[in-house]
Amino acid sequence: MKVACVLLIFTLATANAQTIKVLEAGSNEPISGVLISNKNKSKTVITNFNGEAVLDKFEDNEVIFFENLIYNSAQSTKAVLQSSNNQIFLTLSIEGLNEVVISVSKFEQSKRDIPQTVVSIDQEEIAFTNPQTSADLLNATGNIFLQKSQLGGGSPIIRGFSTNRLLISVDGVRMNNAIFRGGNIQNVISIDPFTIKNTEVTLGAGSVVYGSDAIGGVMNFYTSKPQLSYKDSLFFKGNALLRYSSANEESTSHVDLNFGFKKWAFLSSFSFTDYDDLRMGRHGPEAYLRDEFVVRQSGTDLVVSNPNPLIQRPTAYNQINLMQKARYEASDKLFFDFGVHYSTTSDYTRYDRLILFE
Repeated sequence: MKVACVLLIFTLATANAQTIKVLEAGSNEPISGVLISNKNKSKTVITNFNGEAVLDKFEDNEVIFFENLIYNSAQSTKAVLQSSNNQIFLTLSIEGLNEVVISVSKFEQSKRDIPQTVVSIDQEEIAFTNPQTSADLLNATGNIFLQKSQLGGGSPIIRGFSTNRLLISVDGVRMNNAIFRGGNIQNVISIDPFTIKNTEVTLGAGSVVYGSDAIGGVMNFYTSKPQLSYKDSLFFKGNALLRYSSANEESTSHVDLNFGFKKWAFLSSFSFTDYDDLRMGRHGPEAYLRDEFVVRQSGTDLVVSNPNPLIQRPTAYNQINLMQKARYEASDKLFFDFGVHYSTTSDYTRYDRLILFE
């Protein structure tokens, strides 16, 4: 009889406890370390690693405040939270967007604790800049020089170092190393700017963490992660874009789809870009005009007149980027990420060589 009473009391106490989850607006990622309190802070609780907290301390009609240093504060009541599936979403505050970097030590650190200069580019800034390629994205920072000998190029140079003295990584996977060629390399354009969540560029030696091939600097590209629903229902998110540029008659189409379940999530991305010949401005020096260009006919090079000297022929090419990612969360502390990236371009010419002929 005593055991039955104890079990009954325990069951009633569990039923009255309300567990809520604090998520980031837009990404649906759980937020840990959120302070939950009443108005005079006499009752407080902090969310765990999964963004969860129990609200049994608070009354049903009591106003509850949610606070975190890098998120805008919010308030609600237990009744409102229950009607919204016991979830509340916080938005990032502007002051906290660029405070944490990972590249320097491979762990999250505040910028104040890092001796090197780190340039951070988040997803909102990438969308505002709207670069044609990842090389243009780096060039837009004003801290990286880009060597472009043709339209389909973009070799980054930091502090006079390039190629095998700069490290390029995508989601922590190296794209080059110390035994790469000594000349300029253009593989940074193979990274689809539409899939980049944030970019961190270390303007200084990163050899201690990454090895001698990072003596000039490190460029870390972090792509978007699949988003889970964290509940039984499906979480779906999609984006589509069409873009046209008159400078090089660029036409771009992009689509990405996210399917999120309770433990599995999938993210698919496709981008196709077609570039025509690049057009220079009307007020440039005459030395840059393209009065003639070479065509190949019957195995012979022929010099023909260019009807529009402002158009740099031949510089046209096209590019395809595909990305497929999957994420599985086995438990709160164990997850697996899978990613496949595919990028290809059509043949394009060395324009800096083709403007020289005898």
